[in-house]
Amino acid sequence: MTEQLWAPAFSRSGALRAVVDPAPDQEWRTVESYWLVPNAESARLLVPRRPRTTASRALTNYRRLRTPGTNVARFALGAAARLGVPLSASTVEVQVRHDAPPGTADLLPLARLSEALGRQVFASTGVRTSDNRKTMLQLVDAVGEPVGYAKVGWDEVTDRLVATEGDVLAAIGGGDGPVRAPRLIARLDYLGHPVTVTEPLPADARGSLTRVAEPTSEELFALTPVVRHARIAETGQLRAVRARLDEALDAPHVRELAGQALAVSAEVAAHDVPLPVTDRWHGDLAPWNRARDAEGRLWIWDWENAEPDAVAGLDALHWAFSTQRLAARDVDRMSLPDALAAANHHLAAIGLGEADRAVVAAAYAVTTVERACTIARHSGTWETAFISPDGLAHLLRQAASRQESS
Repeated sequence: MTEQLWAPAFSRSGALRAVVDPAPDQEWRTVESYWLVPNAESARLLVPRRPRTTASRALTNYRRLRTPGTNVARFALGAAARLGVPLSASTVEVQVRHDAPPGTADLLPLARLSEALGRQVFASTGVRTSDNRKTMLQLVDAVGEPVGYAKVGWDEVTDRLVATEGDVLAAIGGGDGPVRAPRLIARLDYLGHPVTVTEPLPADARGSLTRVAEPTSEELFALTPVVRHARIAETGQLRAVRARLDEALDAPHVRELAGQALAVSAEVAAHDVPLPVTDRWHGDLAPWNRARDAEGRLWIWDWENAEPDAVAGLDALHWAFSTQRLAARDVDRMSLPDALAAANHHLAAIGLGEADRAVVAAAYAVTTVERACTIARHSGTWETAFISPDGLAHLLRQAASRQESS
């Protein structure tokens, strides 16, 4: 959490620190205090210690978005917080030195968010350890009412993702159509890193992965409409993917796979039939990034991977691939043909023929591999990738095979 959230402020001032279970120290004053749930060694949640109502509501808001098992655990924690029972044996406290210059604590991201939003806010967050890890703060007020969500960048990769989401939601967030993207309520600079703040989801939003209806074709293209037809080689999204694969060739542990993806991308680019092109694709349209409100209206969030000028159908394939991932015994052997079959009705709805669908599926495979290569190149390892290089190579082989057979 220090790496992803507090480091910029700590680097700016040596009068700030975060300490687990600190002993009383007259030289330091606590300005933020969190429970480490379940414990310091394997913390998965940071929950504000007080006020009690704030801690309880931070745990139990949006119950309809979670699985029953998660809700049971959170309800128990919420009840304990309301009664003042410790949620963990460990806490982490953000502290400022007593002799620090005035305003030192205002460097901290929560203070900056409170200033930007015009009221004091409190935050809970999950502890993220993935390759593209970043902090997403669930913001509540003093009585635990949802205020919004804040994403905070901390390095080159996450800065780009957070900024992208801000740009996209500035354009499409808060509309009144059949599909909603959350409204952008604030953007701020946190000591050189972007912060994007979005409105809270409706209190009655339902998600729980597979327990609400999947997007219809009309919904799928409501926020990412078709704006033109062009050869896929002329789309900005594929050009950007190929450029990033070229850059990935300079990393020895990524070079072979990036080269394979470039070879498949060349075959994709050779397809000379004009295809429908959307103004953007979401980039991570998956069951965990959507919900429906009480009226059945679809809400879609997490637009940080969106890219402009993309061939139509990528989101449909990503949805099918992500749904398959939820039930996959071995993610390294997930089936691109199965994902294509599941997405066929969406691809047919926008007028893609069989050969065109195979090309779009191959473009999706190349995009998936490029994203993994770019993350592995930045992190220097494949250890935390959700699909191994072998699994990604398997995906490319399926893509090449589909193109040949079509």
